[in-house]
Order: sequence, then C-alpha cells, then structure tokens
Amino acid sequence: MQRVHVIGVGGSVMHALASYLRKTGYQVTGSDNRIEDPARTRLMEAGLLPDKEGWFPERITPDIDLIILGMHAREDNPELRRAQELRLPILDMPSFTARAAQHKHRIVVAGSHGKTTTTALLIYAFQQLGISTDWLIGALTPSLPTTFQLSDAPTFIFEGDEYPASVLNPQPKAAVYHPHWLILTGIAWDHVNIYPTPERYLSAFEHILQNLPKGGICFYNSADPSAKMLVEKILRPGWQTAIPYQGLPYIRKEGRWFVRLGQRIVPLRFWGRHNVLNVSAVWRLLQEFFVEDKDFAEILSSFELPFQRQTIWHQSADRVVVRDFAHAPSKVQAAVEAIRETFPKLPLIVVLELHTYSSLKPTYAVQYQKVLRSLRNVWIYLNEQIAWEKGADPQALRMALGKGIRWFHNREDLAAALREALTQGPCAILLLSSGNFGGLTPQEIGLSQ
Repeated sequence: MQRVHVIGVGGSVMHALASYLRKTGYQVTGSDNRIEDPARTRLMEAGLLPDKEGWFPERITPDIDLIILGMHAREDNPELRRAQELRLPILDMPSFTARAAQHKHRIVVAGSHGKTTTTALLIYAFQQLGISTDWLIGALTPSLPTTFQLSDAPTFIFEGDEYPASVLNPQPKAAVYHPHWLILTGIAWDHVNIYPTPERYLSAFEHILQNLPKGGICFYNSADPSAKMLVEKILRPGWQTAIPYQGLPYIRKEGRWFVRLGQRIVPLRFWGRHNVLNVSAVWRLLQEFFVEDKDFAEILSSFELPFQRQTIWHQSADRVVVRDFAHAPSKVQAAVEAIRETFPKLPLIVVLELHTYSSLKPTYAVQYQKVLRSLRNVWIYLNEQIAWEKGADPQALRMALGKGIRWFHNREDLAAALREALTQGPCAILLLSSGNFGGLTPQEIGLSQ
C-alpha cells in the first residue's frame, strides 16, 4: 500500500490519522467540505491541507491503494461514489484503526457523556505509570501532542462513541474497535438524527456490549439505571466480568473540589459530580493493574481536562465566566449542576448554542426543556443560516423550547449582552456548546484572557 486518500480529513481524529500515515511513509491526500482549527493548522503543518474545501471526485484515481472514509461523508458523497465506481478498497476510520490494533489489548471508553474526559485521564494515568499505550481520543488535551497515536505499544485506548462508523458501516464505533475491556459511563438518549427513539439508541449500546468477548471486562456506572440494566441483561456471568463503580466521596470548599482516595484527600483541577464519576471509572480500572492509592492521588492532582472543558475565561470573588463543552441535554444538565454546586451564591446565566443536528430537532426540544425550566436566566445562541442549512426551522424551534428564553442570532449581539451582564453585578456565566458561538472570544466580552 502506497497511496491513501482520506475522505473527511478535517475530523478531530481523521486529520491526526492522516498525519500519522504521512509520517510513516505513505502518500496521503485528503478532502473535506469544512476544515476548522485545530485540524486546519495541523494539516497545514503536515503539508496535507487541501487547496480548497469541498469534494472533488476527479481526485479519486485508480492508483489509490486505499480510501479511508470519515463518519460525516454521506452516501451520495461524490468522492465516495467515484471510489465505488473504481472498486477501490474502502475502510472507515474505526475499521482501519481496529485492524491496526488487532494484536493489542484494546480498552474502549463508551457512553453518552464523559467519554473524552475519562479517556484522557486513563491515557494520562498510563503515561504517568510508565505503561506504554497508543490512543484515539476525540479532543486535544494538555498532555497529548495529538488525538491519534499508533506505535508498537501493547495497549490501545479508544474513545468509542455510539455513532455509526460510517455510511457504509452502521455498527457503533465502540463495537468496531472490539474492546477487551470496556468502560460504560452512562446512557442518556442522544443523536436523535441517527437514533430517532430511545429504544433505537439503547440498541446501539446493546450491540457494543454484545461485542465484548469471552474473558472481557465491563466497568460500568452502576448509578446509571440504563447502563446497569443493559449490563445485567446482556453480559453472561462466567463468560464476561461486570465490574460496577460509583462516584468517589467528594468535598467542596470555596470553589474547589476534592475526592477521597483511601485516607487521602486529593484536590482536583476541575469540578462536578459527573467528573467525579469519570475519575471513579478510571480508578476502578487501574485497580486491576494493582495501582496504589498514593500513585493515583499524585496522577489525579496534576491532571487537566481536555481543551474546551471547563475553561475559565474569568474568575473573581463575585464574577465567573466558564466555557464548557456540552450540547446534549444530559451534558447540559451535568454542566449546570456542576457550576451551581461550585458557585452556589452567584446568580447563574446559562448560554447554550444549538447547532448539532439533534439539538435542532423541535421534536427533541422537550429534552432540553426538562433541564432548562429550572433556570431563571437561559440564553440560546442560534445561527439561523446554519439551522436552515441543516434542515431546521428556527421558528419551530423557538415554539418547541417555550417562553422565558432570550434568543441571539449573531455573535455581536451575544457579546454585547454578556458585556452588559458582567457590569450589572455578581454572576456566574456558563457558555455551553460543542461549537464556538460563531468564534466568540473572551476579549469580545471585555475579558483579558
């Protein structure tokens, strides 16, 4: 194999995979209809940034040895169709990576929420303990140079979501990786554009669990009813091992969070019960490696969350601005509960960007209502052009979410409102999105970061 073409090279993992293949001697090309940072910068540095965005079937030629297909390429993708016409070998990214890791011990982190943080902490712990591992993770972290690494390490740690591997492979990615060990962080209906009912969504996790081999281990959040139900329903005692975990005891003091490990009180560089559960999952797995309390305490006290998770734009005695990564209702709820517990005396303003296919479904909006109705100040940022491009009707979405919400449709108006809020008195502002609010920066709202 000499020539590889990557369809969807702008993805968070896809660009890192393309760079890896280039470094190991392959001739690599790629394409995407949208490439944003950090992928854009990293592709440019690797000499892999396409001349222009879009799909170009003329680039698909008979001398290509392999097509690697990204998740968001649709069935009618012109490059995919051309590759099929030429009968070129095609592998989706999860299948390619699974083949590359077939002789390694594979650990997969799955679940509706907490995957990236749990995966990042597990990789960081392996590094600090001197355990060699490769990885695939959906976001950059302070301790990792890239989202993908493949070497001669005996272990591979995957962040494995429940999305289909590609338009040609409906299996959830986490199942395609064929884990020996699986962490299941919890299950809350999401990706309604792919799984239109809760039952369909649960079936994806059933498939993941059914792929756990004989001798496999599942570490699962026993406080999550759906995860507990599926594990007890599907795993076979004596065939696989189910190991439950619950949240470690924690303490909150003056905006800081601490967990108890044995006789030790360990300070965290983040907050929230959902993150304590993520920590607990990793700790329970590491106990299978006979890691001691003192070693994990040292690891935990120095661990920093992946980028865009609980990024503090500003913090003073009476004003806090936090940028966090959340879009699905369960993630929004966890983020809101975390900041409420951490800064209980500050009036809270929650700003949520709706831009994913699921979040733009009016029929799904009731899931957000359950979370937002307990809040006094809810602002929604919605780029109407993006909404229309994704087949959504902004007015229908407004009606579905109900009254009492302040809506913004451009970054400038949102920035002005945030600047005003910061001058009116004490407050905690929580900016929630898996996007970037149209490129909003701390400087635009009067902050120095």
